[in-house]
Amino acid sequence: MTKTKERVPGFDLDLFQDTELFRSSIDSVLLANWIQLKPQQKLVDLCSGSGLIGLCLAQKFQVPTVLLELQAGLAQLAQETITYNHLESHAKIIQTDIKQALHYVGHDSIDVITCNPPYFKAQHSPILGKSLSQNIARHELYFDLPLLGQIASALLKDNGLLYLVYRLDRFFELAQVLQTYHLPIKETLFIYPHQNASANLVLIKCRKTRRQSGYKVWPGLVLYTEDGHYSKQLRAFCS
Repeated sequence: MTKTKERVPGFDLDLFQDTELFRSSIDSVLLANWIQLKPQQKLVDLCSGSGLIGLCLAQKFQVPTVLLELQAGLAQLAQETITYNHLESHAKIIQTDIKQALHYVGHDSIDVITCNPPYFKAQHSPILGKSLSQNIARHELYFDLPLLGQIASALLKDNGLLYLVYRLDRFFELAQVLQTYHLPIKETLFIYPHQNASANLVLIKCRKTRRQSGYKVWPGLVLYTEDGHYSKQLRAFCS
């Protein structure tokens, strides 16, 4: 076990992670940098991991933030990050199954929810690895799309926002599930690993509403140059 402390690009936050547990990566960094919050909006971060998304936003916008994470080891890392960055007055980590979210957060009480959910179906996923922490974070063993829709819809106020990062190969499945829970997709930003490559990730903004009209596609974001360095576009996005 090796604990690391890293500065998150685009934020004045030092994040603790562990080499033997699931580690947040570029997809969470991108989502955190895309989101804008208003003063005093209430934020909940689902599937928080070690807290990158929720704590970056709590630090930048100084909003009341609740992070929900199933894994005890990741929740402990998030608590260390809260303490180290003096965020106790803004952020709280709760180690719990997401199914129990309404035991800790009020119904129809939240302005914004963020989530980097598991990408792979448990029954159709690639071969599970040796790391239980990675498997839980990446595969739908405890958290799937219908549960995401159910919990997000229950927690959000009317017209509240849900922000996600997700793989494109399940985009339409995700959209259909969210629509069922009155969380239509309103904005997307497609992520390309290289120039001329196909997009493989998408940043998503949903609104809790029964209105179907209105959809915006942001200009795509290319992450790396052909020689593997961060693109100017990515550096500007995370500045």
